[in-house]
Parts: sequence; C-alpha cells; structure tokens
Amino acid sequence: MFKQTSSFNVLYTTDVIKTHDFYQKLGLEIKQFETDKVVVSFGSFDLHFILNTTEAFETYKYIADPSKYGQGVIFYIETDSIQQDQKLVVSLGGTIKAEVFKNHWGYEELLFEDPNGYKFALYQEI
Repeated sequence: MFKQTSSFNVLYTTDVIKTHDFYQKLGLEIKQFETDKVVVSFGSFDLHFILNTTEAFETYKYIADPSKYGQGVIFYIETDSIQQDQKLVVSLGGTIKAEVFKNHWGYEELLFEDPNGYKFALYQEI
C-alpha cells in the first residue's frame, strides 16, 4: 500500500533562483534552497524544483526537457483572496491564462503559469 506521509512532485526548472524568488514572494514556505534545487511547500504538499541540467539519471532526462514543462498537468491550490493573488502573480512574472471566473461547482478560479510554464489553478469558494 502507498504511504501517504511522504509524497511530493518533482518538476524541473532552468533557473532555480528565479523559481525560488517567485514562490517566496508569493508567500510560500521555502523548505530547501540549494544551487540546483528548491523545495516549495503548499501546506502538506511539496513541489521539488530541480535544475534541469543537473539531472543525474538518464532515465529521467526526457522529463527535464524545458519544451515539455507543464504539459497536461494543473496544480490546484485553494486561496482566500483570489483577486489579490491574481495581482501578485502578475507582478511576479506569472502569466494569466484565464482571468478569474465562476465555475459550476460554486468556486471562483484563476488559471496561470509560473515562470517555468507550469500550470496552476487558484480557487476560492464563493
């Protein structure tokens, strides 16, 4: 059976410092910061951003290719201030893919890409 106490996602970046700065300025906890890695905490969920040129295992190198970043994956993060967060994301270099809209589940959503091209959806209960 899967352990549910130690799960995380690994993503790749071409610029660890830019990635660190973006998420730190969003107000997220930086759990680890090194020249080739930054770990960002979203509460009980961590993203490990690894410098793409330092991937040691050949079997993972196809994933580290920047042209493939963020394809088909959206990370959903709950917020309590979606309008304010939209302004913050833009000011930090994020790209808005869909302005705040109301979905049919009773939430507002905002779709954006981080500076690496990864897709995020912020959502807030209406």
